[in-house]
Amino acid sequence: MSILDRKLRRDLWAMRAQVLSVALLLGAGVAVLIGSVSTYLSLRTAQEEYYRTSRFADLWVELERAPSTVSATIAALPGVGIAEPRVVKDVRVEWERSDLSVAGAIVSLPRQGQPSLNRLDRVKGRWLDPARLDEVLVNAGFASTWGVDPGDTIRVILNGRVETFRIAGIVHSPEYIYAARPGNPLPDDRTFVVLWANDDAVAAAFDMKGAFNNLVLTLAPGASALAVAAQVDAQLDRYGGRGAYERRDQASHRFLADELAEQRTLAIFVPVIFFGIASFLLNVLIGRLVDAQREQIAALKALGFPSMPIAIHYLRLVGSICALGAVLGVPAGYWYALGMIEAYRPFFRFPDLPLTMPMWVPMLAIGTGAAMAAAGALAAVRRVLRLKPAEALRSETPAAFSRAIVGPTLPPAVKMTIRGLLGRPVRSVLTIFGLAFAVPMVVLGLFWWDALDYMVQVQFDGIERADAVVTFTDPRSSRSLREIASLDGVSLVEGQRIVPVRLRAGNRTYRLVLTGIARDSELRVPRTASLQPAAIPADGIILSKGLAERLGVAPGDDILVETLEGRRQTRPAAVVSLIEDVLGYSAYMNRVALNRLMREDDLVSQAALRVDPKYADAVWKRLAERPRVLATSVKRVWLQLFNEKVAAVVTIAAVVLTLFGVIIAVGVVYNSARVSLQERAWELASLRILGFTRAEVSRILLAELAIATGIAIPLGLAMAQGIVTVLMTLRSNESFTIPPVVSPATFATAALVVLGAGVGSALLVRRRIDRLDLVAVLKTRD
Repeated sequence: MSILDRKLRRDLWAMRAQVLSVALLLGAGVAVLIGSVSTYLSLRTAQEEYYRTSRFADLWVELERAPSTVSATIAALPGVGIAEPRVVKDVRVEWERSDLSVAGAIVSLPRQGQPSLNRLDRVKGRWLDPARLDEVLVNAGFASTWGVDPGDTIRVILNGRVETFRIAGIVHSPEYIYAARPGNPLPDDRTFVVLWANDDAVAAAFDMKGAFNNLVLTLAPGASALAVAAQVDAQLDRYGGRGAYERRDQASHRFLADELAEQRTLAIFVPVIFFGIASFLLNVLIGRLVDAQREQIAALKALGFPSMPIAIHYLRLVGSICALGAVLGVPAGYWYALGMIEAYRPFFRFPDLPLTMPMWVPMLAIGTGAAMAAAGALAAVRRVLRLKPAEALRSETPAAFSRAIVGPTLPPAVKMTIRGLLGRPVRSVLTIFGLAFAVPMVVLGLFWWDALDYMVQVQFDGIERADAVVTFTDPRSSRSLREIASLDGVSLVEGQRIVPVRLRAGNRTYRLVLTGIARDSELRVPRTASLQPAAIPADGIILSKGLAERLGVAPGDDILVETLEGRRQTRPAAVVSLIEDVLGYSAYMNRVALNRLMREDDLVSQAALRVDPKYADAVWKRLAERPRVLATSVKRVWLQLFNEKVAAVVTIAAVVLTLFGVIIAVGVVYNSARVSLQERAWELASLRILGFTRAEVSRILLAELAIATGIAIPLGLAMAQGIVTVLMTLRSNESFTIPPVVSPATFATAALVVLGAGVGSALLVRRRIDRLDLVAVLKTRD
């Protein structure tokens, strides 16, 4: 075994605590990169594979009623690949296991076999029997939530008539990977079900024999989606067509695409933040470790060792640390990704969602960490190797320092503390920034809970203030609100008109539902950026900030509002103000103005209720019995759903990032203290020989750490807010807007973690100072 091999083993053992802490630091970066990238790849691969095998459509068209023969005309249009007509209707389900009314959608299937597009994936049971019209297939989300099995029955209200169907099979559909009712931002498998039935059964129930009201299409290779959509609209306009829309506007795909975009952002920028901070810290820490061994390097050069073997020796030291970091980081990244995938399974209903972790992902993470660590070591080794042996064997020349800075009256210990900080300004600044970067790593994990609490407060306490929202099967006269108000326990009822629209601003368009509310609405209160109630104007439209940015408009601009229900009306409307929303994009009008735009009487689509909690269960039951009530959305259930769906996914990432942040904080502070002790061991031992007590010697070194930590924590808090703001700006999407809100408690916790790490490190360093072997330390300079 060579001298350098023995030195490597000795150094690793002597610095075992530091080696472990740096390895944990590196492992945290490796784990975050592996977990984030693997989660993104898993979701994207599952989406692409399922879309391919199911022949997911490129265009959708909703219309009132068109003869089946028209579909052949559509299929013959230039640029159209496959055009498949079908009947899709909203229905209500009588489901005795649920206290709330269950809404659903029923989709017709061809008489024989699978549809050509949006093919289903069977989980249990069998396909429909063409000879039987009383069979349905049920989406897997609803089935798994309620424990539904093939052979069970389900009662469905079809066009006012109750029909009992037998469930033949349980299926997945690419159209309902994310299954949510129109207008609802979260999937609810308890109160929303998707059914597929034979075409003859659906057509007979809704008087659609020889007709269709929904069309799905694929594009021919090289075809323009906009050009094809324009041709299709021209053909179907006379049949009440609501305008073709692309895959990007399909509800399930839009949410999945938003989540993929968010995961892509997190997979890129969160590891960049972790590795960027980790690399800076590693460069500082490893560089200082190498500088502390300058005399050993000089001695090796004096004994005839060439520069290259010495450089390779330190790279092997770094490689050993990186190997330990990889051993710790790769399994942690795997379990992090696995936990994220498990959290997504009830959120996105894929037939199969395996963890996708190609070999290049851990190799990339390990290689990135190793390269950054090696860069720090090489920079320090290069500085030392340039020195001549005789010069390197001497201690570093003390930095020039003016006595005027500290003054003549200060005690010697204080002077030495200030001299230690200001005499090496570059090293001190790097140390302070290293400690400061530990703060945002903790905040980056903890702030997610602040953001979730803020979202709940704004959306469910500030905007959606009703205890429940009742959705009718079709727009009803506002007089129907009196019937609901007469129920025991209902203290307030407000009507809302919901109309699907397409908003146009120049060449930009966006489809969503336009909500009409009263000017004095109490149960639905749009909020401005300052969270103040937004005034509902007599005319004009209010848009959420994200939607306005998407359309490129500002208050005072005009946009075109094209209604997609009833009489297709198009009229300009002035953007009056912008509001904040955390769940999806929204648009509001005065209900009277919206009724006028629709050229209808005072109609409402929904009723918002305030209910006495003592009567709540009875009210929900009475509403579920009303034939014109499609669904009842209860705030209590929505909050539970929010916690189950959104918070579950966020919590895993938050817990992992918080844990890694704490590891980094502790590792940084501890290593800074240990390296400082290693650098100044000879000086401290000399002071002991000169008569300084252990406490006095400890205070000199620990005071430097305390001052650096005291400066670093406020700096780190400021950096934390900036990093969170940038990250949330990058991940903002149409489905969710997670605000960059960091509470004082989170800031305080992050500061206390770093401060606690400093105190713990100080105690360990004090213990080592007390145990200094003065003779052995002083002999290192002989």
